[in-house]
Amino acid sequence: MAAPRNPREMKVVSERIEEDPEVSDLVSRLEAEADSEVLTGSVTLRWGKAQIAVVKRAAAILGVPYQTYLKQVVFRQAIEDIEHAEAVLGPERRSEGRGRGARG
Repeated sequence: MAAPRNPREMKVVSERIEEDPEVSDLVSRLEAEADSEVLTGSVTLRWGKAQIAVVKRAAAILGVPYQTYLKQVVFRQAIEDIEHAEAVLGPERRSEGRGRGARG
């Protein structure tokens, strides 16, 4: 697995990781928006037991339910990927793909 492009500074505080407040606020806001928009919707992931155990272990270390942890990680990574793609692709490609499937 590759190292993160922009590692965030974090410190362990009694078995929890203290996040950058700006990132934490953004994730919380996006989660709230997503939760408020969800009328129906679910995602099913088929993973091996070892993969699930790793996710549950990470969530336990952070003191959050594993499904919450997954949502936070996916939101953070998606934002980073979008920002990186927009920086690389330039302004003429930034709006492509936002209409189709953006909510679904």
